[in-house]
Amino acid sequence: MGKNIGNLLLLIFCLLIYFLSIRGIAGNPKAEELNSLKWRNNGPFEQTGRFALLYSIVEDHSFKFSLPLARFATPDLAMIDGNYVSLFTPGVSFIAIPGYLIGKYFGFAQVGTFAVISIFAICNIFLIRAIAVKLSIPSVTATIGGLIFAFASPAFPYAVDLYQHHISTFLILFSIYSLLYFTDFTALILVWLLFGISIFVDYPNFLMMLPIGIYALTRVFTVKRNIKAIRFEFDLLKVFTLIVIIFPLIFLLWFNQMSYGDPFRLSGTTSRITKIDVNGKPVDVKVNKNISKSPENIVSKQVSIFNMFDTRLMLNGFYIHFISQDRGIFMYTPVMIFGFIGGVIYLKKKKKFAMLFSYIILINILVYSMWGDPWGGWSFGSRYLIPAYAILSIFIAYLLLLLRARNLFLIVFFAVLSYSVAINTLGAVTSSLNPPRVEADILSREAKQEVKYTYERNMDFISNQGSKSFFFNTYGSHRISAWNYYIYLTFFIIIVFGFLILYNSVVTDRRKFL
Repeated sequence: MGKNIGNLLLLIFCLLIYFLSIRGIAGNPKAEELNSLKWRNNGPFEQTGRFALLYSIVEDHSFKFSLPLARFATPDLAMIDGNYVSLFTPGVSFIAIPGYLIGKYFGFAQVGTFAVISIFAICNIFLIRAIAVKLSIPSVTATIGGLIFAFASPAFPYAVDLYQHHISTFLILFSIYSLLYFTDFTALILVWLLFGISIFVDYPNFLMMLPIGIYALTRVFTVKRNIKAIRFEFDLLKVFTLIVIIFPLIFLLWFNQMSYGDPFRLSGTTSRITKIDVNGKPVDVKVNKNISKSPENIVSKQVSIFNMFDTRLMLNGFYIHFISQDRGIFMYTPVMIFGFIGGVIYLKKKKKFAMLFSYIILINILVYSMWGDPWGGWSFGSRYLIPAYAILSIFIAYLLLLLRARNLFLIVFFAVLSYSVAINTLGAVTSSLNPPRVEADILSREAKQEVKYTYERNMDFISNQGSKSFFFNTYGSHRISAWNYYIYLTFFIIIVFGFLILYNSVVTDRRKFL
């Protein structure tokens, strides 16, 4: 009974925080309205390409964009054979369709769409908790880990908007959960299916799911050694579970054929159209490497997705993700440093799944350090490392269990946690559109005034423009200032964390979990 009550309270708390934070305004916008100041510049839409594709699928029954949708989708737009198409993998747009339809029924189409991502974020909290519990971490400590990921990292701002990160993280976490909780046969079917879906959602997920796939293969193939020979064995029935990976990939190939005229042409490897003139013609085309610059054939050569990675960018990528003022962990979510400490200890003790967790984090960091745009465009914090934050949160829970009775550690930890919550709540209720420093410097010179690129930009936003929170704009803006709304929400989250940490230090100190 106690466990069920705890799960219910956790669910209610998460639903409440996301309901208070989710970005949006009421209404079911038409294609012609989407590019207006109300919905785009001053509204909830910051990354528009995925919603444009969703809208086109549902309302126009097409993967090709009408001109109003094409204008809305820029700069995440391409042109193939005279048709405007999306630059994004289609998974998020398809997955969010039920939220759009339910929201549209109640007159909140955009809010319903964004709410789908919040649902995945809540699932991720419970998955982190469940994985940690299975690894012998007590439920309260595991709950703290899940909530740290949700509200003390850039996962928070990206749980209230239409981005792929929480879906990608869900697929990674649910694959791990399957390997921990289910029988080999069931786990393998789920892992391969989730592996295929992950590619459908975002191509780099292939690399981040790869350690899980390799681990799953150890349950299919076994090596037995004796004095005379090494014997290689496999379970034929388990081998056949690999077939399920092809189903989401077939769907992806079909989408590519319908959109780009080639099943093997990948979205994102075509030229990017950033502006359309009054006649509906592209006038600002960012041409990728190895693509023809000919205006009559905007896309003539396909760029390999592997060209998007460059080892020469790695050191700069590390700097951006960890130390830089515009994206670094130390600036936006320093509580994750405790995750690295906990991970080192966990690895040294050779705990279950230690190597798998470490490889997922390592690959996530390496992939997006070699990425051509490690900043993630205009964004809040290092959004590309959200899957790593999820695994690091499990390590934070482990460290909290080890040091639950060390008062000095708990004081320092709570202070750093509170800072991380304050920063990421600010991002959640305002905007994720912070330019990289390199771009902000150029804009500052052109505008002859400072263009901010840290969370100071979000402070200016809340002072001058208020909040993008749907609840605040619909019900609270006439009763409370945006600053007070942000402060009350932040303190509410911090108080809940304080109670859980205190409870964890008092109660779990009497029991041996390690």
